[in-house]
This record gives sequence, C-alpha cells and structure tokens, in this order.
Amino acid sequence: MRKALRVFLAMLMLLSLPGCMDRIDLEDATLSLMVGLDLNEKNELLFYVSSPVFSREAKVKSEEFGVRAESLRQSRARFDEMVSGMTLSGKIQLFVVGKRLLDTPDWFRLLDVVYRDARFSVNARMIAYNGPVHDLFHLPTPAKPRLALHLTKLVDTANRRNITVKTTVQELHRQMYEKGMTPSITKLDKEKETRVMGTALLKEQGTFATEITGSETTYMQMLLHGKMGEISLSMSYPDEEQNKKIVKNRLSYFVKGMDKKVKTRHADGRFQFEVDMKMQVSISERQFPFDMEKDYKKMEKAIEQEMVHQFQELITKCQKMNIDPFGFGLYARAQEYQEWKKVENDWPRAFAQATVRIDAHVSIKGNGIVK
Repeated sequence: MRKALRVFLAMLMLLSLPGCMDRIDLEDATLSLMVGLDLNEKNELLFYVSSPVFSREAKVKSEEFGVRAESLRQSRARFDEMVSGMTLSGKIQLFVVGKRLLDTPDWFRLLDVVYRDARFSVNARMIAYNGPVHDLFHLPTPAKPRLALHLTKLVDTANRRNITVKTTVQELHRQMYEKGMTPSITKLDKEKETRVMGTALLKEQGTFATEITGSETTYMQMLLHGKMGEISLSMSYPDEEQNKKIVKNRLSYFVKGMDKKVKTRHADGRFQFEVDMKMQVSISERQFPFDMEKDYKKMEKAIEQEMVHQFQELITKCQKMNIDPFGFGLYARAQEYQEWKKVENDWPRAFAQATVRIDAHVSIKGNGIVK
C-alpha cells in the first residue's frame, strides 16, 4: 500500500507539471519587437516587422521585412514566407503608424487582431511617425542597440521627462472608446537622428488632428494626470532690454508637488470648468540677478502668469481642433451627468464651446545651493 501510494503521488506531481510539447527554441523563432503600419502612394497597406537575429554567424543583429497585405493577420503569413523562424507576437514593444495612414479614417480597425488574439502584447507603445515607415525600419544605428530597443528606451525616457505621452495599445483602445476624451500618442520624427517630437493629438475617430511640442505636452500631462514623473519647465523672465542681450533672462524650475481640483458646472448652454492648481516649485536655473529674499513673491507671480498663459493657449488650440486630450469630459460626466448625457455622443464639439478657467498658485520651496 505504501508503494502504491508513493507511485500515485509521484504520478500526481508529474501530471501537475506544465507541458512543454509546444516549446520553440529561440533559433527557430522570429520575435517581433517592432511592427509598422503605413500606406503608400497607391493607397496600398504596408506592414513592417523588426526582429532580433539569434545566430553567432550573423553579422547583423536584427532583420527588417516589409510586405503588402490587407490585414495584420494576413501580413504574418507573408512574413512567414520570408523569415527563417516562426513569427511570434508576444514580445512586441512598438507599433509605428505612418502619418499617411493616420490621416485615413478607420485605420484603428487594423488593430482588431491585437485585441482579439491573447498572444499579442497590449503593452506595446503606440507611435506616430512623420514620414514613410520604411525609412524608419531601415534606419542604420551602428552606435546604438537594436532599433526596436533603442526606440523603446527613447519613448520611455521622454515620457519620464513628461515631453511625450506613453500610450500603450491597451490604453489607446480605452481612449478610442472613451467618450469623455480624445486619443493622443507619441510623435516621432527623423532629421539627422530619430527624435521624439512631442505628441500627436488624434480626433475622436482616430485620425490625425494636430501635434504639440514637448513643452506643450508637459502642460497637457499636468492637466490630465497632475504630478507625474519629472516636470521641468522654463520661461523667459520679463525684461525691457531682453532683445539686446546675448544671455537672456531665463528661469527654469521643477514642479515638486501639485494639488489639482476641477469644478464643473453648466450654465448659459455650455460647460464651465474651473481648474485650481496649487504647485510647489524649486528653482533650478536663473540667468539674471534677483533678490530672492525680498522679491520671491514677485517671482511666484511671474511663474503663475506664465503657467496660466501656457495652459490657456494650449486649451484654446485644442478647442479650435474639436479635440479634448485633457479628459475634461470625464469631469463633465462625473459632476454634471444630466447635461453630459445630452452631448456625450458629440463631446469634442461641446468642449469646443466650453469655457475653461485656470487658477495657478505657485509657492517657491527651493532655490538651489547658491543665493
């Protein structure tokens, strides 16, 4: 009986072990790290893939392929005709969409298989590329890691600095179906080198609306998320002789803490938002003489005025384009639900008619280690 019990327990433990019948060696797999979608001059869909090469004999450590297809699933079959291993999608880090395709309505439907197939990575970053995606995928980077890894680090670092957003494939799905805001994704461009050029703002249907710079993205992130990552801002300090100077009166500071409150009401046929922002800042650079002990209140006032100006300018720019990347619709739904229900299916147009007032209250809490 004891022998039989031991055999039974051994068999039970063996049965509980995970199966390895479907395992694939790295040498037999093509791990897609970056996927590209674009449109050519003939309005034909183009798909690209970049994968690492696991071979001691190979001098090039990554391979890039491009095919014409009508869907992502069909493109995988075309890639399997060209690559040496089975194409796998669970390690994708980036989805790059060309500007030409972004201008096409319903391009988002091409990602249907990503959300339908559990083997796809939904943590991949979404990128809008200003130019032919072919040029990006065949960009030589001899002094950098593999292109996909380099671009992933580039986007993540820029996001930590709040000069671009980090919209994953899963987050894009939420933004596309969220009626209270419009989507936004990382904007990438190539001059001499590949650079993060701020953020691409999309319309409600997902088509390209406009782009904003890295500094504008910082202000958008503050309205959308509040204090998130490192927030570093710079401004020109008022000076009557500014244009005559070589070294300008520049002031830079870190936002160390932030408390944001949004009040919403509906009056005179439009939504009205009052955003109260209390911020603690630390001066990181000052290129002009200033008595901080006596006149620090004057500097706080100058920072407040500059912040309000930048916020209002960015909000007005987005209202003219009928987009709401800040998520003001979420506050409208939470605080004025009955009025929100009347405009929920056309919120960007309702936001374009809304009034937004920003009240900034700045407190300087640090001045560096010099006077």
